[in-house]
Amino acid sequence: MRPNVRDDAAEWQEVPPMTPEDPALVERDGDLAAVVAALARPPAFVVVEGEPGAGKTRLVREALADPSAARGQRLFGRAWPAPEQCTLAPVFEALASARPPHAGRLGPLTGVLRPVLPHLAGVLPPEPPPLGDPPLDDPRLARHRLVRAAADLLAGLGPALLVVDDAHWADEGTIELLRLIGTRPPAELSVVITCRSPAGPSAGAPAVPSAVRVRLAPLTRSGAARLVRAVLDDPRPVLPRRLADRLYERHGGVPFAVREDVALLRRRGLLRPVNGEWTLAPVAGAEAGAEAGADAGVGSAASAPVPPAVAAEILSRVAGLGTAERAALEAAAVLGTADEPGLVARVAGMDAEQACAALGEVTGRGLLRDHGPGRGSVRFRHELARLAIYQAIPGCGRRRLHEVAARELLRTGQGALAVRAAAHHQESGDVQGWAETAETAARLAAADGLYEDAHACLRDVLQADAVGEDARPALAAKLGWAASGGVDRTGTTSALLAATLEHDIAPPELRAELLLLRAWASARSTVPRRERAAALAGLRAAIGDLAGRPDLRAIALAVLALPDGLPGRDLRAQVARLCQAHAALAGTDDPMARVVVQVTTARLLLALGSPAARHAADALPAHGDRPEVNRQLVQGLLDLAEEAAQLGHRAYALKLVERARRAAAGVRSHTYDRRLRVVELGIRWTTGDLGAEDRAVSPSGDDPLVQDPAGASPHARVLAGRISAGQGRLDVARRTLHAVAQGPYRTGEELAAAVHAVAEYDRVASTDAHRALGLALTRRVVDELARRHLWWWAAPLLPFAPLEVVRAVLPRYRGALTGLDVPLARAALDFAEARVHERYGDPDRAAAGYRRARRAYAALPDPRLAAHAAAAEVGAKLAARRPADAGVLRQAWSTFTGLGAPWDADRLKPLMRAAGLPTHRRRGRPAYGNELSPREREVAGLAASGHTNRDIAATLCLSDRTVKFHLANAMRKLQVGNRRQLRDVLAPRDHVCRCARCGWTLQSVD
Repeated sequence: MRPNVRDDAAEWQEVPPMTPEDPALVERDGDLAAVVAALARPPAFVVVEGEPGAGKTRLVREALADPSAARGQRLFGRAWPAPEQCTLAPVFEALASARPPHAGRLGPLTGVLRPVLPHLAGVLPPEPPPLGDPPLDDPRLARHRLVRAAADLLAGLGPALLVVDDAHWADEGTIELLRLIGTRPPAELSVVITCRSPAGPSAGAPAVPSAVRVRLAPLTRSGAARLVRAVLDDPRPVLPRRLADRLYERHGGVPFAVREDVALLRRRGLLRPVNGEWTLAPVAGAEAGAEAGADAGVGSAASAPVPPAVAAEILSRVAGLGTAERAALEAAAVLGTADEPGLVARVAGMDAEQACAALGEVTGRGLLRDHGPGRGSVRFRHELARLAIYQAIPGCGRRRLHEVAARELLRTGQGALAVRAAAHHQESGDVQGWAETAETAARLAAADGLYEDAHACLRDVLQADAVGEDARPALAAKLGWAASGGVDRTGTTSALLAATLEHDIAPPELRAELLLLRAWASARSTVPRRERAAALAGLRAAIGDLAGRPDLRAIALAVLALPDGLPGRDLRAQVARLCQAHAALAGTDDPMARVVVQVTTARLLLALGSPAARHAADALPAHGDRPEVNRQLVQGLLDLAEEAAQLGHRAYALKLVERARRAAAGVRSHTYDRRLRVVELGIRWTTGDLGAEDRAVSPSGDDPLVQDPAGASPHARVLAGRISAGQGRLDVARRTLHAVAQGPYRTGEELAAAVHAVAEYDRVASTDAHRALGLALTRRVVDELARRHLWWWAAPLLPFAPLEVVRAVLPRYRGALTGLDVPLARAALDFAEARVHERYGDPDRAAAGYRRARRAYAALPDPRLAAHAAAAEVGAKLAARRPADAGVLRQAWSTFTGLGAPWDADRLKPLMRAAGLPTHRRRGRPAYGNELSPREREVAGLAASGHTNRDIAATLCLSDRTVKFHLANAMRKLQVGNRRQLRDVLAPRDHVCRCARCGWTLQSVD
C-alpha cells in the first residue's frame, strides 16, 4: 500500500481552492453537472473515463466541492501501476481514514480486516477462523472473503462516498469489489471511480450496468484557447487564433498537456507578449504543423521543448510494449506525419501483418490514432507525444531510421513525399544525399504543382552550401523559377540568386537568366529599394544576352516595364519596354511568356486608369496548359482584381476573382488559396456583404484570414484594422493600421494598402496625438503618390485626411482625372470639394457636393462611405439652417448598425438629436431602456456561444441584417466591443463557482 495514506485522504477531504498552477476547468460544465446530479441521489455509482491528462481527478474534486454532492464521510484511495499489488490496496488506503462505525452494523465476516485496519479493531468483530484444509485454502476463495468483508464494512459505515482514482491500475480484488457494490449497492454508499477510456490494456472500469458513465473528451480548439489564456493569467495581450491553433497541434486539447506545455514555453521565453499579442518563437512541431497543415516536420525535433511531466507520462505507456510495438512507434515518430501503415512497416523493417498488429496495440494505448479519409493512416495523438518518443530514440537509431525513411519516401515518386525524403536526408546528416534528393524532390513537387515545397527544398540546400560551385548556378535557376509565382515575399530568393551571381561561373545565357529571375523575385518581395534597383540594373545590362531566348527576353522586358507593379516617373520608357516585349513574343510560342506580358500590359493600363484596361484583362486566357502557366495567370488575375477594386470597379473586380478561382483549380498552393480569399473578402466587405466580416474574422476552416494580422498580407491587415475600427476596438485598429501605414512602400500592393490604412487611421483619430501622427502618415503617402503621378490612388484619403493636405492636393488631383475610368476617385473628389466648401462657409454647396458623393459611393457600391457622406450632407444642411432629410440620416444609421459598426452608429447620435430624430428608440420596444430585450438577449447568447451571424439567422428565422441590428444593440447596451467580451459579460452567475472557468468570484445560491 502507498504510505502516508492519511495525508492523501486529507488533501481530498479538504478540497483545496484553485491555485495559479491549477487554472480553469474548461468545457466540463455538462460533465460536472452529470456527476453532481448522480451523487445527489445515493446510492450512486459513477465512472469518470478519459485519456491520461483529461482532468478526471480534477473533475471529481470539483464535483465534491458542490454542496449537493453526497453527504457523509469521504474515503479516497488510488491504484498504482505496480507489477505485484496487494489485494484491495486502494480500498484499504481509503478505509485507513474511515471513522469507526457502530459495532452493531457490522457482520461477522468483517473481522478478517483486523490485521490491515488496526485503527478499527475496537469495533470490528473477532477474526473468523482460517478457511481450513484444501480445497478451502484456495487463494481465490481467500480473496473473495476479503472482498465480502470490505463490502460489508463499507455498507456499515453509514452515509459515505468511496472514490477510487486510476482504477485501470487496480488489482483483481478491487475490481471484484467494485463490481459487487455496483450490482448490489448499499443504501447509503456512493462510489466514484476514475479510469482511462476503455481501449487497450489497463483501461476501462468494471462492468456495472447501472453506473453513470462520464467520458471526458479532449478540449476543442476554442476550449483549449480559453485554458491557455487562463494559464497565461494575463488578459491584456491578445491570443491570436493562429497561435492558439499552433499550440493545439502540440498538446492536442489534453488539459494536463496544455498546462504543462504553456508553462514550459513561457518559462523558456518562447511564448511571450509582443506589441499587445502573444507570440511563439519557432518551435519544432508547432511551427511545422502551422506551415504544413499540422503535419509536423522532423527538423530540430531532437531539441524541441517537451514538458518533462508530459514526456514521463507518455514514456510510461511505452514501457510495457514489446519489441515490435516499440519499433513501429519509433518509425512513426521519425516519419512525423500521418502515414499509411505500410510505410510505417517498411521503415520499421517488418511485414505488413506484423506492423498492423503492432500499430493496433499502440493505438489502443492512446499513443496513435487513426487519421485521414477512411481512417487509412495513423498519426500521433498530439505532437508532444511524438516528440517525447522521438527524443527517447538513441542518436544512431534516429539517423538510421531517417535514412530508411528517406529511401522509402523517395521511392514513391510523389512530389509531397519526395520533399519529406529530402528533409529526412538532411536530418540523417547525409549532406550529399540531401542535395541530390532535394533537386529530385523539387522537380517532382513542381510537376505536382507544389511550388512552395519545391522552393523550400532548393532554398534550404543553397542556404546550407550543400552543393558544389559548378552545380550551384543550375540549382539557383530552378529556385528562381520555383519562386516566380510570388511564393517568397521575404527576399531570400533574391539574396541567394545574388550570391550565386557573385561567383561569376555561369555561361552568359544562364547568367542572364539568373539576373532575370533575381529581378523578378525582387519585384514580388519586400527587399529594400536599393537591392531591387541593383537587380533591375543587372537585368538591363544583360538583356542582350537573351537574344537567343525570345521567351526569356519577353519576360525580362515585362519585368523591366513594371518592376514594382506601379507606373513610375518615366512612363514613356515603361510603355516602350512593353512594346518590345510584345515584339519578342513573335519569336516564341511559350505560353508562360505570353501570359506574363499580357498580365503586365493589363496591370499597367489599369493602374493608369485607362479605359482600355478591361479589354486587355478580358484577353487573358481562361487557363494555361501547364501548372506553372496557371500559377502566373492566377497571380495576374488577383493583381488585376485588387487594382480594379482600388479604382472603384468592384463588380468587375469580383469577376476577375471568379476567373482566378477557376484558373486556380489546377494550382495546389496554400499561398494562392489564401490570397484569393483575402482579395474576395476585402472586396465583398467594402461593398457591404453581410457575411464577409464573419468569414474574415471567424472563418469556418483552420486558416483564419485576419485573426492574426501580424503575419498576414498588407491588404488582410488593413481589413482587420477596418473591422476592428467599426466594432469600436480603436486601440487595436490604430495599432494594426499604423503598422501598414508607415510603409515602406516597396511594391504596388504595399502602397495601395498603405493608402487605405492611412485613410482609416485618419478617420478614427480621436486625440491630438493621433491626429498629428495621422497628418504625418498622410503627407508621407501623398508624397509617394505624387512621385509616381498616381493622384487617383489618393481617393480613399480625401474624405478623412486633414483638410490642409486635401486643399493642397485638390488642384493636381482634379486635373489628373481627366479622361480616366476611375469612379472611386470621382466620388472622393465630390466629397473633398464639399469638405472645402463647408470649411470656408458655403454649406449649401457643401451639402450638394456631399449628396453627389453619397450617390456616387452608393453606385460603386460602398455603403459605409455613402453613409459617411449622408451624415456630412445632413450636417451641412443643418449648418445652413435648412431642413435635413431624416430619411437619409435614418438610412445611414441603418447602414452602420446593419453592417456591425456600432461605433460609427453611435457617432451619429448628436447629429440625429440636432435633426430632431429620437436616439433612444432603435426600432425596438422603448420599455427595455438599457436592458436587453428578449430578442437581443437571444441573439447575444448565440453569438457569445460561438455562432456566426449566418448561423443565428438560420436558427431564429431572421435575416442577416436583423441579426446584426440586434447584436449591435446588445453590444452597445452591454458596453462591449467584440464577441469575446460579450461571452465574458453573459457568463452565468447563478451557480456556485469553485474555479475560474467562468471568470466570476465565489458566490452563493439563495
